[in-house]
Amino acid sequence: MAACAAAVLSATLLLQQPALAQDSAPPSPTEAVFGRTCAGCHAGGGNLLKPGAGLSLADLERNGLSSVEDIARVTALGVARMPGYGEDCKPRGQCTFGPRLSADVIRQLAEYTLAQAQAGWP
Repeated sequence: MAACAAAVLSATLLLQQPALAQDSAPPSPTEAVFGRTCAGCHAGGGNLLKPGAGLSLADLERNGLSSVEDIARVTALGVARMPGYGEDCKPRGQCTFGPRLSADVIRQLAEYTLAQAQAGWP
């Protein structure tokens, strides 16, 4: 009886997997980088460590980050408790200990962030 139940459950899960995969599109390369690099603190455009320093349009504007260039600069060099992710980030204590990002990837992240903020982080 248990073997039969396990077989039915396995078959059900196998049949459901393709449907689940079709329902959600894979993330874009930029979304994937955001997920790996930024979402730990900025999931959904918020800021887990410092309220008021999130990625909503109001927070960005209040903190002087109203353009792609402004967001890219902070992403590359860091600010306050946020580490910099740029290849040229200095001093070392202000920079991430993880992988560094190229200027192109940082710009794409900044464009993504501003677009999401303008759309209300859907």
